[in-house]
Amino acid sequence: MRHGMRGRHLSRTAAHRKALRQNITNSLFTYGRIITTLEKAKETRSFAEKIITIAKKGLLKKDTDKPGYVHYYRQALTRLRNADVVKKLFGEGQWREAGGLAQRFMNRNGGYTRILKLSGTRLGVLSGSSIGKVPELEYKMDGRDRKLKMIGRRLNDNASRVIFELVEGTTAKTQQAEEVKPKVTTA
Repeated sequence: MRHGMRGRHLSRTAAHRKALRQNITNSLFTYGRIITTLEKAKETRSFAEKIITIAKKGLLKKDTDKPGYVHYYRQALTRLRNADVVKKLFGEGQWREAGGLAQRFMNRNGGYTRILKLSGTRLGVLSGSSIGKVPELEYKMDGRDRKLKMIGRRLNDNASRVIFELVEGTTAKTQQAEEVKPKVTTA
């Protein structure tokens, strides 16, 4: 029994789970939206939201307490191990004019990420679709139109796929959000 044990094992060692959490969070902060399994998204959600909260605390100290800002910056860098993603999070470097991810969520007290379920079956068929049709998901990421066919691998695909994304913030740029539109095409 696992009394008092937190988290999911995900069939990995502790070091592998830590690396997986870092990589998924780095990808989430880089692209804003990724496709992964439900279990990995649920396990990574709290980690990503804590890092955004650390960045928000750091931004509050940016002008008044420079050592405090550096402390929170280094905490985020220690957890993510990716300098470019941390710069994007804090709005440094090339993201100085546009503002960082933490600035986007300054008026929000939590719930920075969202998990959208894509399928309920192991074959990747969207909920409510018939088996004879192959669903296709069209979305925009980094200004590009992308397509994803929802066909599962018949072996070793027991986990359901989800879209793990950052919730839109309150700035004017992010109010013009791209929507996820499932489009069903016949096979």
